[in-house]
Amino acid sequence: MTHIFVTGFPEDFLSTASPRERAAALLALGEATNNVGRVVGVDGSTVRRWRQRPEFRADIGRVRVRLLGAAALCLADGLSGAREASGTTEAARDAS
Repeated sequence: MTHIFVTGFPEDFLSTASPRERAAALLALGEATNNVGRVVGVDGSTVRRWRQRPEFRADIGRVRVRLLGAAALCLADGLSGAREASGTTEAARDAS
């Protein structure tokens, strides 16, 4: 299981974060509970127990928001680049 985090997370996040932080990030990315347990070094039942705690579910939610925000920025940058390449920028439209 390899994930490339989008902008907003340090490159070494999965190796430097605590097991719970790594688990929250992996669950936010859609990984299965048992796989997450294996990756972070705990039993899958431990991850399932963590998921029952409101503060852990909130951690997962915060990671999702961070990932969505970073993905939206990447998409906006891509759209901006595409507009510039096609000549359909705001300035080009205003000039016509």
